[in-house]
Amino acid sequence: MPGILECQRSVREIGGVLGCNGDFDSIKKQRETLGEEAVARKCFDAAGISALLVDDGLRAVGARSLDWHTSYVPLVKRVLRVEAVAEDILSEISLENRGIWTLDSFEAKLRAAIDPLPESIVAFKSIAAYRSGLDIDPNVKREDAEAALANLLARQQGDVQIVDKHLVDFIFVVALEVATKLDIPMQIHTGFGDRDLDLRLANPGHLRRVLEDKRFGKSRIVLLHASYPYMREAGYLASVYPQVYLDFGLPIPKLSVHGMTTVLKELLELAPLNKVSTVQS
Repeated sequence: MPGILECQRSVREIGGVLGCNGDFDSIKKQRETLGEEAVARKCFDAAGISALLVDDGLRAVGARSLDWHTSYVPLVKRVLRVEAVAEDILSEISLENRGIWTLDSFEAKLRAAIDPLPESIVAFKSIAAYRSGLDIDPNVKREDAEAALANLLARQQGDVQIVDKHLVDFIFVVALEVATKLDIPMQIHTGFGDRDLDLRLANPGHLRRVLEDKRFGKSRIVLLHASYPYMREAGYLASVYPQVYLDFGLPIPKLSVHGMTTVLKELLELAPLNKVSTVQS
C-alpha cells in the first residue's frame, strides 16, 4: 500500500536528518532529547526551504502561527482560502440580523475582505472541489445564489459550511475576479483528497467554462496536487490555456516511487516545462 511505503520511506529519511536510527522509537527519543525548536530547524535546513506560502484556512489543531515560521524561514507569506473567508463572514451574522442580509450585502462584505489585500497575502485558494465540484458556472444566476444564501442563513446554527453549488460558484467567481484584478494566482484544489471529496467532481477538465470565459483569460490559475489521478487532463489544460499552471505537490511524497515518477511523466507529456512546479499546501 502506498501509505505504508510512504511511512517507511519517511521514517528512514527523518532518522537520517535527526542523526539516529530510522525507527519510530529512536526518532521519538531523539525528538524528546533535542526539543521542538531544534528538530524544526534541522528539518527546515535539510529540506533547503527558503520561503513558505502558508494556507492557514485549514485551521488544523496545533498549527503554528506565521510568526513562528519566520524563525526558521526567511520569507513567509499567506495563501487566503476564499471559502473560509466567506464562511467567517456568515458565521458572524447575528440571529436578529439574518433577515436583512442580501446577496448584494454579502458580496460587498466579501469583496471588502479580499480587496485590497494585506501585504502578507500572495495568492488565493479555492476548495470548491470539496464543496460542490469543479464544474463551476462563471455565469451563475444571482437569483440562484441569493436563494442559496437565504436558505443557508435560515438554517444557520454555529459555524457555517457553504456547500450549495450556486453559492460556491458565486464565491469562486467573485474571488477569481479580484485575483485577476490584483494579478495574484488562484490556487484550486484538484484531484485526490480526503474521503469527503467526490473524486469524480475534482477532475480539472470540469473547469472548461471558467477557462473559456474572456474575463479570466489573463488570470493565473494553479491546479494543485497534480490533479491526481487526472494528470493528463491537467497537462492538457496547461498546454492549451495560457492562464493554467500545474503543481505536483502532495503526490510527492504521498505515492510510491513508481507513482511519483508516473505523475511527473504524465504531467509533462503535454504541459510546458515552465508551467510545472511544486506547491505543498
